[in-house]
Amino acid sequence: MDVVYDFSSKNFMVIGASSGMGRQIAEELAEAGARVLAVARREAPLLQLQEKYPKLIFVATADMTADRPLDGVLAPFVAQFGKLHGAVYTAGVEGLTPLRAFSEEMARTIMETSFWGAIKAMQLVNQRKFSVDGCSSVLFSSISAYTGASSMFAYSAAKAAVQAAVRSIAKEICRNRKRINTISPGWVSSEMTEREQEILGEEAIAALKKRHLLGFGEASDVSGFVLFLLSERARWITGNDFLVDGGYLWGGG
Repeated sequence: MDVVYDFSSKNFMVIGASSGMGRQIAEELAEAGARVLAVARREAPLLQLQEKYPKLIFVATADMTADRPLDGVLAPFVAQFGKLHGAVYTAGVEGLTPLRAFSEEMARTIMETSFWGAIKAMQLVNQRKFSVDGCSSVLFSSISAYTGASSMFAYSAAKAAVQAAVRSIAKEICRNRKRINTISPGWVSSEMTEREQEILGEEAIAALKKRHLLGFGEASDVSGFVLFLLSERARWITGNDFLVDGGYLWGGG
């Protein structure tokens, strides 16, 4: 039997909603009846998303590397529709940063987007004026936090930092029954991974696919677990990371 969620009358924010897993999560939340504040840097794909769900998805642009990226974004949504019941942070930047020849600018952008952007979002989301007691947040980490992807120390470090931060934040916000967890996906087909395929080449991609016991994933293979963590059925889960990786970590032996 398929799992069906009812998020009617609930409010969520999805950061990184213009494509990939963020977009999939925003769409599934809307399909479940939730009002969604969809946030990303690119406006055009956000407007396409809003056109698909005009009564449930509301959009705003933000650069998560800015000092206060969500100023003027979250407050109007909460004022109109009420406090958040959950938030999802999928925004991130991948890039090669080999130790012998890496771009410091690239490395800093990766950290600013994947880690500091998430922290800035959580600082705002978990204020009592913006979220209900029991609010659930899900931040995206990666299997790279476990494996340390070759020539990607900045990305791997940023994703590992997200997990460490969440374990600490969970202890701060629990007094209001608020929860926070991370998801670590394997290789999921998206605009980002399509660019990586061009860089890595066919041979490396074939080897990578072989390590995924269940093959490469789709955004919908991850989004279902995110919706579970956002739901009341996960109300006793916080401070954890969840691998949704098609068996990647166990596929090397």
